[in-house]
Amino acid sequence: MKKTKLILIFVLCLTGFFYTDKSFALDTKQPSKEEVSKLPEDSKEKIYQDLIICLFVPYIQKEVNSYYQEYLTEMPTVFPDSVDIVNIKRESEGGYLIQSELIVHPFVGPYNYVGDDRIIIETGVDGYFKVIKFEHLQSYQLPWNWQHIVKKAY
Repeated sequence: MKKTKLILIFVLCLTGFFYTDKSFALDTKQPSKEEVSKLPEDSKEKIYQDLIICLFVPYIQKEVNSYYQEYLTEMPTVFPDSVDIVNIKRESEGGYLIQSELIVHPFVGPYNYVGDDRIIIETGVDGYFKVIKFEHLQSYQLPWNWQHIVKKAY
């Protein structure tokens, strides 16, 4: 019994001694200005942008499917991180009619981008939502192992 306890304590001590990933060393190096600027923002503006994109993704996906169904057998995916907000503006002063311009980067598989698309969306009171314009800006060639989903060049 005592031998077992001693062996167990010895193994735990060796494991703790050689396992350095969880060490408690103090890092005194100060981050550079570049490193600080690359830190993720948790500002209200960033959160609002993410909220808008998350609410728009189902509508954007519908438009993307509509465009790419002619060119691909597998529909590309749109994730919130593949959408960039270009501009958001009020259509009338003090009103609730808001127009959003977005650039979408749909992809297939593990982020094989198929193109860049511009979409302009108008939103308003009582769930009003209208896609004003969908424009395909640029196409990207898929890698060789994804060529089988191409119906025709887009």
